Amino acid sequence: MKLSIDGLTLSTYETKLVRICSDCSRAYSILDYAGGRDHYFYRPTNYKNGCERHCLECWLGVSEPLDTPPETNESIGVETPCPEIHQHWYDEKKYRSIDQGDLCKAYKKYFQEDCHLAILPLSRLVTDRSVFLPYGVMIYPQGRLNLASIHVDNKQLTKVAYSQISASNVRLGQLDKHPLLVIPLKFSWEELKRGSHSAHLEMIARISEITDSLCFDVINYQNCKLEHLACETKPANAGQLMSNLMMSAALLVKSDAMNSVLLAGAAFTHVTTKGLGLDLRQPEWDRFPQYGEVGKIAAHGLSLYSQMLQTQSATSKFVQALSLIEFLACPDDFMKFQDIKKVVSKYVTNCPKEHERLMDRFRELTGKKDETTKQEVGLRTNIVHIGARLEQLIKSRSERENLFRELDGYVRAMLDHMIEHDYMSSEEYETLKKSM
Repeated sequence: MKLSIDGLTLSTYETKLVRICSDCSRAYSILDYAGGRDHYFYRPTNYKNGCERHCLECWLGVSEPLDTPPETNESIGVETPCPEIHQHWYDEKKYRSIDQGDLCKAYKKYFQEDCHLAILPLSRLVTDRSVFLPYGVMIYPQGRLNLASIHVDNKQLTKVAYSQISASNVRLGQLDKHPLLVIPLKFSWEELKRGSHSAHLEMIARISEITDSLCFDVINYQNCKLEHLACETKPANAGQLMSNLMMSAALLVKSDAMNSVLLAGAAFTHVTTKGLGLDLRQPEWDRFPQYGEVGKIAAHGLSLYSQMLQTQSATSKFVQALSLIEFLACPDDFMKFQDIKKVVSKYVTNCPKEHERLMDRFRELTGKKDETTKQEVGLRTNIVHIGARLEQLIKSRSERENLFRELDGYVRAMLDHMIEHDYMSSEEYETLKKSM
């Protein structure tokens, strides 16, 4: 028997030959679609053009992935590798491979420890060279990574998740137009395959939070300042796309093979639009807090600082700044602000006169009553308890700018000192503070 279709003649063997669809990997034969469905071979479907490589269902776009896993809406656990895994990072012998983006060689030891890779696009950030960061994190300039060598197979996800990712219109080629961040992570590939679209979006946000804690909190601290208005140099959240900041993406690469899935969708609630963003240069590694008790406190302080930079309201930002100062002064317990200002002054000055000036200044910033009218004039009390806005209390814009510059100075004096002594235990650091 021969099947003749518009000039295409197939022998009996060719029609019965079991083929593997290049899209869904199903086994099929052309003969399966002869007879009652042979009209699909002609226009407008023109299945004759693809019958040797694709099953009819994929050609029509109605196929389902093989062995579709049951979808779950549970969160997908994502963790950073334990510190010991990072001891080889980065191997100077493999510097060239790492710098040029050879992921197989650069992350070989991470793959051996069953880590997967997450590749995220970076917006509002430019760099003309590879940026080496601790904990296996790399930032590559636009075009450095060869993403074409990575096979994307989203059909291993559930049908609904696959369809929703497709509906985002995010494609792999869009990532090539961004600097890219690469980070090794621990998570279950099976959980990823079963995850719902909302679980995938939560996973993108979680990975972005991890990159913040490992590197971007420090990068933001070094390159941004606490200002009355929004900071102009702050990068977008890792994963957000430049072409459509409403959309975000993460390319996840499996450890035992260079195949991957591309997650995409609206994972974040807001975008930064003011300014051009950050021109990133290689940061010094000694500015990244280590794993001592003081280092962990400093890392949390950097996280709070980074979150504060995203706040639009000057009033809210002022309250956050005082809360951050309160945390840094006494991380483990509650302390009245009249005692907190004494701690802050130790970081700022050794001069007795300047110390007294700071005591009075903090009364103005927090709670102070006018000696004549007995009215509350402290900024924090007016904002938190009376409902005033900062712009009502300080009408001059230049004075508000000076206020945030002053608060930034207090925060940095404390954080810089903690980062310098990040290896200490809390008890050792408290002893050091008492001697200041």
